[in-house]
Amino acid sequence: MFQLIQQNDGLSIGVFGIGGCGCNTLNSIFEQRESEQAHLYSVNTDKVVLEHTQSDEAVLIGAELTHGYGAGAYPKVGLQAAEESKEQLLTLINGCDIILCATGLGGGTGTGASPYIAQLASEQGKPIIFVATLPFSSEGQFRSNIAQAGLNELKEHANAVITLPNDQLIEVLGNDIGLFDAFKHSNQILHSLIKSLIDMLCFQGLINVDLNDFAKIMDCQGDAVLGVGKCDEESELTAALGSALNNPLVNQVDMSSSTGVIIQVNCKEEISLGSYNLITDTVRQQVSPNALVICGVSKIESLATNYELLIIATGASTKMILDDTKSESSSKVVATKPKPSDIFDIPAFIRNQSAPPSKSSL
Repeated sequence: MFQLIQQNDGLSIGVFGIGGCGCNTLNSIFEQRESEQAHLYSVNTDKVVLEHTQSDEAVLIGAELTHGYGAGAYPKVGLQAAEESKEQLLTLINGCDIILCATGLGGGTGTGASPYIAQLASEQGKPIIFVATLPFSSEGQFRSNIAQAGLNELKEHANAVITLPNDQLIEVLGNDIGLFDAFKHSNQILHSLIKSLIDMLCFQGLINVDLNDFAKIMDCQGDAVLGVGKCDEESELTAALGSALNNPLVNQVDMSSSTGVIIQVNCKEEISLGSYNLITDTVRQQVSPNALVICGVSKIESLATNYELLIIATGASTKMILDDTKSESSSKVVATKPKPSDIFDIPAFIRNQSAPPSKSSL
């Protein structure tokens, strides 16, 4: 008889909040954290922000350079601060098996320190994933240019970079939503991603995805796709998969060039063989025939919904969708448009190659 759930107590997942945006994200994650294997680290040049951030350890970088007063919106200062605190950062990095980072691009600390931290992790052989927000286009072309330069540099070192353009919040949620509520939704996206990864890596299932599997997929070169889909009925699994791969917050992605894919199915109750085969076959049809596809299944009774799908694909390329007709004809997954209240329960994330949205999109 198979033992369906076994906690993998030896795995350590480091969640880094870098800069003001990253630290704010940790505040929303801290109280919702369900696994002791996720360790939260806040990293900033601003000591006041660190004092008000909820995390397991606060790291003031560049104390001699900035005296704890921030990077002044200069990425070069953020970089120099991280370089000054290299040994402290390395200590944290070496204590983690996998690193997830939240950061905001367009300012000083996040834009300057994030690529350096990604470089340190890469040199230590640690898989590292970034979730980075891009500034509103209303904040000006100067910040957009800084953000794009930081994003390009970040991609050179991180295994995956998931970008969340703030302008997409307006397009999806509308102009009338409260500013705090909008960023709360953005933080929920990151929390959902982190929880799904923790569930996949920290619980051993009937079919297990281990750290070596994860590292091998993350080592594939190219763009990355990370999607989470949730549903309560087994009959809704196909729709959940389609929604995860066609989220309105991000651009569509051409998965046909993907060279590595992880499919993780978490469920409260046993999933049927037919449903499992349908999920894996649907994803396999979207990627290269030569792609390495790794599947995992775990039964986790603490899930908020009965079924949860996590898709990680690497080696893919992003593409702009010019109109809805082209989008529908190019997709092999039959997707149902999620209700506004469900958008953030089934987030999908892609590494965005395009520039931040223009002012005309507001």
